[in-house]
Amino acid sequence: MRRLDRPVRGPGGRPLTAAAFCIVLFLVLGAGCSTTSGVARGDTVHVYYTVSFPGTQPFEGNLNGTPLEFTVGDGTVIRGFDQALIGMHPGETKTVTVSPEDGYGLRNETLVREVDTATALAFIQNLDRMGTSRVRLFPGMEPVFEYTFPGNIVVHYTFYNISEQSTTIDQNHPLAGKDLVFTITLEEIVKK
Repeated sequence: MRRLDRPVRGPGGRPLTAAAFCIVLFLVLGAGCSTTSGVARGDTVHVYYTVSFPGTQPFEGNLNGTPLEFTVGDGTVIRGFDQALIGMHPGETKTVTVSPEDGYGLRNETLVREVDTATALAFIQNLDRMGTSRVRLFPGMEPVFEYTFPGNIVVHYTFYNISEQSTTIDQNHPLAGKDLVFTITLEEIVKK
């Protein structure tokens, strides 16, 4: 163990002054360290965002509203959105393209089926009794019916190829299989 009454020596064996010792200590201990490391998993954040398909105008966002608050990595948002935030600093804006694998997943064609139209109407009436619904519009897509059931369970249905005889029901998330472009601005890290 080093005795404290002996001088600390620098390169060349010369004793360091107290000021030089403090500078060396700061450089050694503080090298590469920062008190603002940016967003990490587990941080609660406030963000503003827009989302679009590649090459189109945004179809959703909160730029003129309340910031989205969530804890990074808790599953509240899609994985690609979470990953884009890691390392960001308050005031920073970033644009990223999120693949389906890190977004809403790939389309599953087993969730698409054709039924007779009378069955489709009965199905819709049953959904309306069980939960609340709203219509969501996405560029270049059929209207999507979003149902929220007790326990905050959300499902999506798209109805198309509607005729007197049959209707196609698609239970895929409307953004499944889509690349999404997010522009994200980190307003603040609420809690580290």
